[in-house]
Amino acid sequence: MIDPTSETPPVYNAATVGAGSILLVDDTLVLRERLSLAMQQRGFRVEMAGDYDQAVEVFRQRPTDLAVLDLRMPGKSGLELLRKLLQMRPSTRVILLSGFGSIPASIDAVRAGAVNFLSKPADADDILSAFVRGVEPSVPDGATAFPAPSLARNEWEHIHRVLSECGNNISEAARRLGIHRRSLQRKLRKRAPEDPAIPDAEDALDEDE
Repeated sequence: MIDPTSETPPVYNAATVGAGSILLVDDTLVLRERLSLAMQQRGFRVEMAGDYDQAVEVFRQRPTDLAVLDLRMPGKSGLELLRKLLQMRPSTRVILLSGFGSIPASIDAVRAGAVNFLSKPADADDILSAFVRGVEPSVPDGATAFPAPSLARNEWEHIHRVLSECGNNISEAARRLGIHRRSLQRKLRKRAPEDPAIPDAEDALDEDE
């Protein structure tokens, strides 16, 4: 006999989320198609795009109730696309996805109007449950739950945010950061510092030229 008090996982679909259409924007075709199939199976009309310009054109012709945007794409960033879509249709609910999950990025996304921010990989259920939850606290309770990022990590994230805002134009990003272009190129070749950690010598800040 089934215990009526036992909890069953919630079912996320177009009806439970309260939306009938969704826009998926990611420069990785395989990811877009996989998510598209999953969303269609959950009752959504799905639109897809691979970058900012394509997404704006698709959205202009066939606006959607929901949008899932990759934060980092060739050309203009997902953050810029978020602002554009909300300008075109303020009622659309938007979630940003990023392979570089961070507190600063999530704060930027929510401030710009996103209802949530998720780190990749995220499947259809992760995404739809995030739409249902809405905005959550950016910083979990307890220092051990989310250690403070190191200085090197903060610098790495700031550099990549500025680069994204400049459309991956290294010269413009270097100008905004106030460092030499070659110094920025050296920093971009480094891997993201792990947290919590004390940065290694190779992760120390380069001297400006």
